[in-house]
Amino acid sequence: MEAGHLRQIEPNRREALAAMAGVALLAGADKEPPKMVSAPPKHTDMIGDWAVIVAQRTQKVEGVGLVVGLNGTGSDPETGPFRENLLDQMRKAGVDTPSKILASPNTSLVIVRATIPAGIAPSDPLDVVIELTPNSGTTSLQGGYLMRTTLREVLITDKDIKEGSPLAYAFGPIMTGNEKNPDNARTGRVLGGAKVKKEVPYRLALMEKHRSIRSSAMIQEVINRRFAVKIGPESRGVATAKTDEYLDLKVPHVYHQNQTRFFQVVKLLPIIDREALRAERIAQWANELKDPKTAGVAALRLEGMGPAGVLALESGLTSKDHQSRFFAAEALAYLQKESGIETLKQVALKTPEFRAFALAALAAADQPAAMVALRGLMGSDDPVIRYGSFSALRTADPDNPYLGRTQVMKDRKSDEAPENMAAAIVDVQARRRRGSQMEDPFQLFVVDCDGPPLVHYTRANRAEIVLFGAGQKLETPIVLGGGGTIILNASENDEKLEISRITRNSLDKDTKVVSSLEMKDIVREMANLGATYPEIVGLLESARKQHNLQGQLVADARPGTMPSYSQAQIAGRKISDKPKKDSAVGQASAEEVEEAVEKGPRRAMKLPKLRIFGKPEESTPDPNSDQKANASKTIPEKPPYKQLRPYIPFLNRTPSPPRVPSPEK
Repeated sequence: MEAGHLRQIEPNRREALAAMAGVALLAGADKEPPKMVSAPPKHTDMIGDWAVIVAQRTQKVEGVGLVVGLNGTGSDPETGPFRENLLDQMRKAGVDTPSKILASPNTSLVIVRATIPAGIAPSDPLDVVIELTPNSGTTSLQGGYLMRTTLREVLITDKDIKEGSPLAYAFGPIMTGNEKNPDNARTGRVLGGAKVKKEVPYRLALMEKHRSIRSSAMIQEVINRRFAVKIGPESRGVATAKTDEYLDLKVPHVYHQNQTRFFQVVKLLPIIDREALRAERIAQWANELKDPKTAGVAALRLEGMGPAGVLALESGLTSKDHQSRFFAAEALAYLQKESGIETLKQVALKTPEFRAFALAALAAADQPAAMVALRGLMGSDDPVIRYGSFSALRTADPDNPYLGRTQVMKDRKSDEAPENMAAAIVDVQARRRRGSQMEDPFQLFVVDCDGPPLVHYTRANRAEIVLFGAGQKLETPIVLGGGGTIILNASENDEKLEISRITRNSLDKDTKVVSSLEMKDIVREMANLGATYPEIVGLLESARKQHNLQGQLVADARPGTMPSYSQAQIAGRKISDKPKKDSAVGQASAEEVEEAVEKGPRRAMKLPKLRIFGKPEESTPDPNSDQKANASKTIPEKPPYKQLRPYIPFLNRTPSPPRVPSPEK
């Protein structure tokens, strides 16, 4: 069906038209009525010619929270709106004598902050920042536990705090310090401590000349014909026409770890799709897939065709060009096909420029062959490949037994913080006094794989320790602990290890347990004695410095994304090509790639200056550019929009080597 004929409206488009017309009537006569009809599309038009994908504004949320479990370093909060807010929360929760609890040196009032990006789902972890009020008497948040705190958009005035609706909640053990000052005990983070209450969608904004109720409904139909999401037992389209100006757009699960790719595919979808046109297009794009200069965009186009594009993509796997084969294999993975898995595995091993995207594609494929490939990659000698493959496997299947998830706490309770604040405060304080935790304070994985021993830990998004290689042991002699509450001790040739917890509380006795020398057992015993994630990481660093570890200790060894990927995919540049250094030519830049995108049919897939898996590159607008000025006018003024900033939970936002702790001087 040609989408340009108004009379040939399918039922779903008719319903969208009726719904939006009703909204327009309810909006009132004082507003300019929406246009019903705009010019029909040409057969060469793509969605990217008619609309731009934008994010709703980033939402900054915060809440007033209570930290318990401090070791005499807390304080009674000063009088003011923050104190009154927290007291009101505690009274509503049925907490007895809330003022007495706040006065305890083992508690502290804190401000909890987070930034909610578009594209985040309720299952995604989100870091929260913990800060003290300017006049707080708390000296350290070390060892503290943040009680469940509701996060909202907040407006603070001189007299009170005005709050919006609840958007997220946060709780968990606090890691003190921040990126700029890791030794600052008056600030902290809860890694992956927040969860949003509902998904935050993107929006597809129609360009001004194409705005109409008819166009909005037509774009909805085109997208939903290709993409759907599972909601309970039903499947629903990902696009929802809201007004004559914009549509809400949800990201399908298969693209959640690479949301920018979904936007690229959507922008390349043809608006008019007839049987004869489809056959011609597939034949044309199959030829373009063989040419390295056009292979990246051709693969995206064929991916947009769904099952109809599979045969053409599989023919691309026979190309003599390395990049063409990769782009074909990548698109097949997002179509849930196994035929390109081996190509993706080899790229992950041998091509650092494409590694992050190859692993993301293997995770998206979610096929047995892809899972086998990722398990094999976890045996690599390269820590980046090992942890990147582990992250990809967890993304594809969080319950995969090959991840080696290991329960940390022996007396483990639910991962959810109790809703009842009064009960939770009593429970957490009692457990902290005894040196036990309310739930696993971090995730522990023991991966049974080939390769040298490796211990990996994270400093963002989640508190996690991964032991690559089952049966890793600490090597004796061992004397670890220093000024901390946990001390490890074993003489040379000992087969057991003493773990002691030294308490400063006169009501409790020091605790001592005996453990095997296996890393898994030692980490678990320390946590069960009350050691926090930061304390355990500190002990691991000390063990590395004293040569007690059998292998490397590495942090955040995720593969980074590189500009060369988008240069190859969009502009057709070979990754082996080196930019010329001739002064007359100048170094190849991201702007050159953007200019290449502007030419020909690839223009429609242009996104805001954006690094895949990351934040947009910051750029200074050119006041002399009429083209940029006109482009800015195509985005509706209401609701407010900002530059697209997709949330990607899978990989690092920028390319960076893994952090290996420097040797002790």
